[in-house]
Amino acid sequence: MAGRPAYPPQGWPGAAPQPPAARKRRGRLALLIAGGLVAVLAVGAGTAWGVSRLVGGGSGGDDELKTAWVLDFPERQDTGLTTYDQQDMFGGWLAGDTVVRAQGDGLLAYRLSDGGQAWGAPAPDGTSLCVAAQAVTEGRGAVAVGSDKSCDTVAGFDLASGKLTWQAKFPAPVREGRDALAAPDLSVAGQQVIVRSGDTMIGFSLADGKQLWRTTAEKLLPGRDCGFKDMRAAGDLVVITYGCSIGGEVDGVDPATGKVRWRQRLPETKVTDGVLSVQPLISLPGLGHESYTVRDPRTGRQTGSFTDPIDGTELWDVPPNRSNAIDGPAVYQFLADDDTLYYPTFPKNVPDSGRSANQIIAIDLATGKRRWISSGHSASKVELIRRDEQGLLAWETGDRRKLPPRLVRIDPATGKVSPVAKGPLSAGFEGEEAKVMERDGTVVIVPWKHVVADRAITVLR
Repeated sequence: MAGRPAYPPQGWPGAAPQPPAARKRRGRLALLIAGGLVAVLAVGAGTAWGVSRLVGGGSGGDDELKTAWVLDFPERQDTGLTTYDQQDMFGGWLAGDTVVRAQGDGLLAYRLSDGGQAWGAPAPDGTSLCVAAQAVTEGRGAVAVGSDKSCDTVAGFDLASGKLTWQAKFPAPVREGRDALAAPDLSVAGQQVIVRSGDTMIGFSLADGKQLWRTTAEKLLPGRDCGFKDMRAAGDLVVITYGCSIGGEVDGVDPATGKVRWRQRLPETKVTDGVLSVQPLISLPGLGHESYTVRDPRTGRQTGSFTDPIDGTELWDVPPNRSNAIDGPAVYQFLADDDTLYYPTFPKNVPDSGRSANQIIAIDLATGKRRWISSGHSASKVELIRRDEQGLLAWETGDRRKLPPRLVRIDPATGKVSPVAKGPLSAGFEGEEAKVMERDGTVVIVPWKHVVADRAITVLR
């Protein structure tokens, strides 16, 4: 069973060491045994360890998943940081034999085998996480933290150990009154961490936090009256979107040097709000038009486009991490390969069920046309997991009354759905607006918000 959280002895980089003992008000360890459930409650110094409950029943059969363990959402805490919701998730990853959840008060890791606490990295006193880079490189990632007034510190971390390896300050706007807190665009691209805060963009080394380069919108486009609108990065490319007094621009930048590789100046009719995907490179629609623009990542030139709706089918483009408290980068849920984008359709109400249902649409990036809409789903929402050599893996969220959730495969050539395994009714709805991951038959569900979901983490096997 889980023990006291093992905080890294060095604590947050540059901060005083964190003691391993829990605060008195939360430093209690209680074993609860009732009705076949075994629970350990342990909340450590600075980080709200929740209730990890082992649920009896073992593994399901080849076509059935059972609940292995669940983690309750952390209690709402009186931290004084009113702009943060301690129950929100900023990122979730599988690392070795653990699942890692980034939340307001720190990074938390739990063992997949039994839900025991693997490690915890609390945010420094008086601060909270405000954004996490979604991608990691070789098990290393980045998050940003700050006070309730300004999100102004980026830090690197190791997913395997929980070690917070470095931290660096960056210029950030100060929140005024009841405005939302501004969080930076934050990406891990290869061995670099890229931060875009306001009209400043900085490249850091992922390994040690060394500043590699720094620039501004005015330096890159002098005299054009332009400002940064959006930054996304992946692999060996940073894509910057500008808003200008007339028109706009999209630039491709080298993440290691900050040097511009290509520029694409945009007229008013082609301005874009940002980037949906870097690999493949797809720009979002902009003011006055509904076209997504497909670009050549080597030159930025347009190679295709598609609109919403596409062939009469509306896309579901609402980010699951949207927040009234933090104004930060949106997370979009989709999958893509070199020539196809797989995107959820707009959910429609299922009569007399208390749930809605959608499908997955495959869009040909060369023609902008619909290839197929997935068929054979149960009548519930679909969350994409990954694209691999067997096709698309997805999770049908089901409900808690009549329709169990399902793990399914979607044929990339036809869109036909094939069931893989059925989940328990208790996991119904948990996958809606969640990051769903799978490894070797184990399904891990980490919701972005405590809205529809009851649990912060659900593990099925």
